[in-house]
Amino acid sequence: MTSSASVNHTLRAWPLLLFATACYFITSTVGSSMNVAAGILEAERGWSATLITSMISVASLGNVLFGFIAGRICLKHSPKLLCVAWAVLYLVGLALMGISREFSIFVVAMVLANAASSAWGYNTVPVLITNWFPTRKGTIQGLVSAGIPLGAGFASMVFNLGYGRWGIDGAYIPFMVVAGMSIALLILGISDFPEQRGLLPDTMERCEPHDHVPVQAAEKVDAPSDAVGDAAAKAALRNPRFIIISCVLGLQLLYAGGLMVQIAPRLFELGYSMDQAVNAMLVSAGFACAGSFICGAIGDRFGSRVGVILSFVLGIAGILANLTGTTVCVYASLALIGIVTGSADNWPVNICAEYFGRDGFTRTFGVMLPIIQLVGAAGPSFFALIAGATGSYATSYAAGAALMLVGLLAFVALTRGGMLGKDGE
Repeated sequence: MTSSASVNHTLRAWPLLLFATACYFITSTVGSSMNVAAGILEAERGWSATLITSMISVASLGNVLFGFIAGRICLKHSPKLLCVAWAVLYLVGLALMGISREFSIFVVAMVLANAASSAWGYNTVPVLITNWFPTRKGTIQGLVSAGIPLGAGFASMVFNLGYGRWGIDGAYIPFMVVAGMSIALLILGISDFPEQRGLLPDTMERCEPHDHVPVQAAEKVDAPSDAVGDAAAKAALRNPRFIIISCVLGLQLLYAGGLMVQIAPRLFELGYSMDQAVNAMLVSAGFACAGSFICGAIGDRFGSRVGVILSFVLGIAGILANLTGTTVCVYASLALIGIVTGSADNWPVNICAEYFGRDGFTRTFGVMLPIIQLVGAAGPSFFALIAGATGSYATSYAAGAALMLVGLLAFVALTRGGMLGKDGE
């Protein structure tokens, strides 16, 4: 057991921290780049920008399938090797998106790249984070998931950089470079468990390295025993409340995923130019990164239930601020939306690690996150269809706020007696 007097040496895990941040940055590649890529593709290849944006919801369905596969494989196989496999599929998908001349091939490639990056960042990296930081997962997850709003803010700029240098065929090359560097960092500096690198979980203090550290032998601090954690995980998967809560959490991802790819159109509607829209997104991304870390720390300090409620409240406040249309409030809204985007995927990590420990984490997370992603897949279409039907993104944003309010009320009611009810009953 790690001593309470232990000193934290978190930065000894810098390869994992940098790798995880880059992976979360990459998850925004496909969706966020469509803020500008859809219009460019329409001009270059004659494909409907609206149809391309709607196809992101189709691509998001691939996230569910790949996420479920990732969860099943991680139960018995190395998450590190699985990350390499996702990276390869992601690179293939991006390459095909660049060179495809048929819309059908482009859509298949978009599904592949989007699903692989999602499985890489959202489904597999958290397993590594929990293995390395079982009781500090909220703070660490909040730190590295700052890559999500960074990706959302910079994806359009990076796409424009690639487009300006290599044309539409090579517009995704900068993202491929980031992915390649991430693979190198993963292979050279990261193992499935810190003990394999001679480091203790959480504190990263030095220890004698072990070639193989099964989950059952890994020490945990203030977490359930292996038998208790695994038994609790199996019970949770049979508990309808667990499934319903997962669906409610999916509303946050629907909100985040839907707005992430349609921030620019709303800004254009408010009269912002392309340069102003890009700058606004970058400024808000900086605030969102800090907010993501703070939300993670709050989750560790006060529990995941408090953190989830906070995200729902911030999501509603973000849209209400945006609807005012004033410059200060619009910038504030983008920061709040970014915080929800950065933290929405933290909460399933917090919940599964907090309630089921390292041994029960993979089993429960492998089910909870795909359910969340299934609900979240409707995000881009939800906002796009309402905006198309009413001719106003303000209306679709208002609908998003109403949906978050429903989620907030449902979550509070469902978890009033504990995350899974009293004693998990």
